[in-house]
Amino acid sequence: MTRIKLIATDVDGTFLNSQRQYNHTRFDQQLTRLTAAGIHFVVASGNHLGHLEKVFAPTPRVQTFVAENGSLIVNQGQTLLETPVDATVVKQVVTAILADVTLRPQVLRLSGAHGTYINQTDQPTDAKSQAYFFNNVVRVPDLTQVHDTIYKINGEWPNESIQQLAAKLNARFPGQINAMASGFGSIDIVAAHMNKAIGLTELAKTWHIDPSEIAAFGDNDNDREMLAHVGLGVAMQNGTDSVKQVANLITPADNDHDGVLDVIEAILADEV
Repeated sequence: MTRIKLIATDVDGTFLNSQRQYNHTRFDQQLTRLTAAGIHFVVASGNHLGHLEKVFAPTPRVQTFVAENGSLIVNQGQTLLETPVDATVVKQVVTAILADVTLRPQVLRLSGAHGTYINQTDQPTDAKSQAYFFNNVVRVPDLTQVHDTIYKINGEWPNESIQQLAAKLNARFPGQINAMASGFGSIDIVAAHMNKAIGLTELAKTWHIDPSEIAAFGDNDNDREMLAHVGLGVAMQNGTDSVKQVANLITPADNDHDGVLDVIEAILADEV
């Protein structure tokens, strides 16, 4: 196959295990080998930048992030591209979601350049998880009055309904948003033309890397476009069926058993 020049990975359910950890020593050794081989390593996640930087602080050589499902791309501390949701669309979507009992989530968030905004009265299903994923929470009385660059709208619903709700949201706002299930009962809503595949492709262009020269790992619906778009799309053994359907490869091991690191090892050995 075409030689891999860039490896991109989702984080939760993919690179991290169920305890939200990864093998620092093994991965750091792989980073040395990836650098020697001229292969870039990129984090491609729906999470906000500050959280991703915290997760990868134990391996500080990781400095390239496609955050917010592609809406914010940062390399070596410099913003290369940002694609916020139009402010008018944000207000329309938030107003519609909060006014419709069939759409209203347990908690609704706006992920912005200067904070993650949550209504003062909203209570997350899992306060510990919120504290883990969002280290920049700003409580506000009215989400429609937030004035910031908004990369993503995020909400929590019962996990069994998120695929259907994402489809309902996309049908409600055609050509205005891209709503996708992102795991843990969560839906991410970004600009209509935005996803991880678009963000990763734009980043790769700056390094003159073709999508066929990219390997990408993912486990959930917001990874589908990315895995389908690259030369080697790798779905996690623990991933959703919809992601596995578009993948070129399924990891022999799951995220609790170094599934991503095992395949990186195979890429370095030119075995895939």
